[in-house]
Amino acid sequence: MFQSSKSVIVASVLSGLVGGFTALTLTGVPGHAQQADQTTFHVVRAQEFQLVDAKGRVRGAMAFSADGQPYLQLRDEQDVSGVWVGVAKETGLAVRDKDGKTRLVLSVDDTGSPSLVVRNREHQTRSFQP
Repeated sequence: MFQSSKSVIVASVLSGLVGGFTALTLTGVPGHAQQADQTTFHVVRAQEFQLVDAKGRVRGAMAFSADGQPYLQLRDEQDVSGVWVGVAKETGLAVRDKDGKTRLVLSVDDTGSPSLVVRNREHQTRSFQP
């Protein structure tokens, strides 16, 4: 009887080793079964998205303005808005310099007419409209 118990113990240990090795080989993680990635989404819905740098500063945002219109804004290291794209009374694109001064505005008004406004450092403005 003792010999039979010894054989059962050896068989149990060997089958446990074989099972453990098989699980490790199949899953790549000892003691854990791999699960399918559940983080892929087809649609993500939010009222605001923020792009944050390594120091935790918001450097970009996709959100809504105070009057409920969507926009995308990108900021530099000094928190100066460099690019703004959005929908407003005049849909457009604004590009600012390192001081935060708007230098270029490309827009389309309510009637669908486009315009381009360029402003230099001396605040001289040129406007182009077809």
